[in-house]
Amino acid sequence: MNKQEILKEGYLVAYITGELTSEQTREIEKFISSDEEVKHEYEDLERILEMLSFDRAVTPAATVKKLIMEHRDVQKKSTDHSMLRYMVAASVFIAIVSAVASLYYRGEWQSAERELSDLNLQHQELAEGFQFVKNELASNQVQFDVVNSPDFRRIILDGTPNAASAKTVLFWNPEQEEIYLNSSTLAALPEGKQYQLWALKDGQPIDAGVFDADAASFQVMKNIAQADAFAVTVEQVGGAASPTLSTMQVYGEA
Repeated sequence: MNKQEILKEGYLVAYITGELTSEQTREIEKFISSDEEVKHEYEDLERILEMLSFDRAVTPAATVKKLIMEHRDVQKKSTDHSMLRYMVAASVFIAIVSAVASLYYRGEWQSAERELSDLNLQHQELAEGFQFVKNELASNQVQFDVVNSPDFRRIILDGTPNAASAKTVLFWNPEQEEIYLNSSTLAALPEGKQYQLWALKDGQPIDAGVFDADAASFQVMKNIAQADAFAVTVEQVGGAASPTLSTMQVYGEA
């Protein structure tokens, strides 16, 4: 077991839910205590699992125990019977117990299989839930870093006559050529249409990528090194080679 397996294959989830062998548990604990990335991953997972716990109970084998106790009573009351009669009764009893036990443990096995299937499903749901939350946290962290970084310029794109109430914000880092766009204020488009961002340099438009309006989205656009202004137009899905100026939604100088 190596670090990448622990981080990517669900060993930390299995460790917290107690599904590992003793040897695997020791290996996980060694990584947690010696590797900062594994430790951090474990602590994140542990916080999430506090809200997503589940219980499991196993019904004791009471039926077989009851039959054995009844057989003891039969022995005490039958001391005056012949050995042959005792052996016949014992044989019948053993046959009954064997049949009952067979049916019982067959049911228990089927129940255990169903329970294991349910546990595997819960384990998968936990892993997917953890990954979703982790991705959300990572996305939020990126937004926080970009918004608060002095390396990014905050550029307001105001609505044009085509969309007077529209306004959006983009963050541009000319040194790294990175652009992040907040599309939450733009209206949803009809099927077959997409927004397209343009960088304008010396009056010439440069394609900066297409995107959809999404209230929860912080869009990553194409790299742009130089620009005097930015604009957004409405184009066919996939974008256009040059902007359709009559559909321009927002515009802002860099």
